[in-house]
Amino acid sequence: MSVPPVRVVPPSPGQLAADREAPYVVFLRLGDADAAKVGAATNRYREFGERPLIVDDGDAGFVRLTGAAGAVRDYARILKAVGHPAGELLQRALVPPRAWRLRTRSLPLDRPHVMAILNLTGDSFSGDGVGRDLRVAIERAGDMRAWGAAIIDVGAESARADRPVLDEADEAELVGRTVAALVREGHVVSSDTYKPAVARAALDAGAEIVNDISGLTLGTGAAEAAAEADAAYVLNYSFSVPKRRPEMPPRYADVVAATVAWMFERTEQLWACGLPRDQVAIDPGIAFGKSHDEDIQVQRRLGELGSLGLPVLLAHSRKNFIGSVNGLPPGTRDLETHIASALAYAQGARIFRVHDVVGARRALELAAALTTAPAGTFAPDGESWPWRAGAAASHMTVAAPDKPAPGGQRW
Repeated sequence: MSVPPVRVVPPSPGQLAADREAPYVVFLRLGDADAAKVGAATNRYREFGERPLIVDDGDAGFVRLTGAAGAVRDYARILKAVGHPAGELLQRALVPPRAWRLRTRSLPLDRPHVMAILNLTGDSFSGDGVGRDLRVAIERAGDMRAWGAAIIDVGAESARADRPVLDEADEAELVGRTVAALVREGHVVSSDTYKPAVARAALDAGAEIVNDISGLTLGTGAAEAAAEADAAYVLNYSFSVPKRRPEMPPRYADVVAATVAWMFERTEQLWACGLPRDQVAIDPGIAFGKSHDEDIQVQRRLGELGSLGLPVLLAHSRKNFIGSVNGLPPGTRDLETHIASALAYAQGARIFRVHDVVGARRALELAAALTTAPAGTFAPDGESWPWRAGAAASHMTVAAPDKPAPGGQRW
């Protein structure tokens, strides 16, 4: 089984809201060369650590830590001091990124952001492609921005394995002129491509992001193009190359641990390409080399992707794991998409690539209010009492309210 160097299992937002000392569970990979350093760090923490921390090194292959964020941070500092590389990784995992830096701006990550899908195709799996008509694409993008989209994700080739691969030069020309038109309209544009020539055409036209579904299985060309343009990049998990199903389905002992380990390996390639950490987001790759059940397991444990300390983007809209649950065709899966979005937001995802922008924005607004909004955000003010002061049922004779509105709540 692939074992990541660090895997952090965070407490739920509800646990943290009720108890800031709610425990994290951390798994540290334990190689032969690391054992002495981990042992030294553990002994030092047991001697000098001021916060409770359970360190269990009884299982072969990894050490398990259980403790509040402050305790784990203290242990991470000691790990780093003794020269263990997991110390720095663990420190990053416990401090979520505040913003995702794009080419000309940053997206703050204290709130959700909708990435709207704009398919320049007629063979999109969900049937909503706009084709090659530039006027229609501009109108659709304008509507999606008005509905609440922060990013327009432009793609010209269907990711379906049963659809043809487009000629790279033709695709680059189509994407380039579309992106240029959208940038002129003031849109923040992402290019959904794995082809270096298409990525460069989009970047030359002003795209802010390269959204690469290949997972570097075809090389690092698209990532290098993003780095050269100082643009943001999305690393998407992919078991195999785009538009090709493996002959035999992959077998995962633990699909989430394998995904986190894969992300650690691939991000090392991104750093070598010159991409800065604050410009990279990660996507767990729903429908890319996993069964529908495994797609669900990844979303159930999405919080563990926070182990990399990078923004998490979820591209799950209308995908077939939903059809496995309820049998509905792709075009009717928006409600289920929004439920999954809300659950993912509670686990740390912040960018959501969707078809239905209006529903996504509404669902995510409530998800943010329920999980991350500070207490008091919706507290009463001078306009919070929604009925006329002194109103009473018709059979009552007392006009005055029977009690004042309680503090701390809108009425």
